[in-house]
Amino acid sequence: MLPKQYRLRQREDFANIYANGDRFRGAHLMLRAFNNKDGSCTQIGIVVSKKVSKLAVSRNRFKRQLRAIFRQLLSQLNDGLQIVVTVTTQGQPSYQQICDDLHILLIKAKVLKHGS
Repeated sequence: MLPKQYRLRQREDFANIYANGDRFRGAHLMLRAFNNKDGSCTQIGIVVSKKVSKLAVSRNRFKRQLRAIFRQLLSQLNDGLQIVVTVTTQGQPSYQQICDDLHILLIKAKVLKHGS
């Protein structure tokens, strides 16, 4: 589980990111990033719809894997960001494929601190 201050929870925040955030598409994921510019900590939301899998077990697995990856990357992310990651793939990519795809998207979005 991500620490509470890093979680994106409010419907209005998600709507704001969908409306104003920059989109980046990978092989398995779509990332939307919005720079909040208030200097607060980065907040992360994860979306896995039923279109990806009808089984809650599969959807929850994606969320667990993405949370684990983000936990490792928290120190490398710039402050004041709001990020929503949406799983777009059908099927079950490996943990390493998801990790690589997310890392590429974070580099494209330029949300990693320098040197990462």
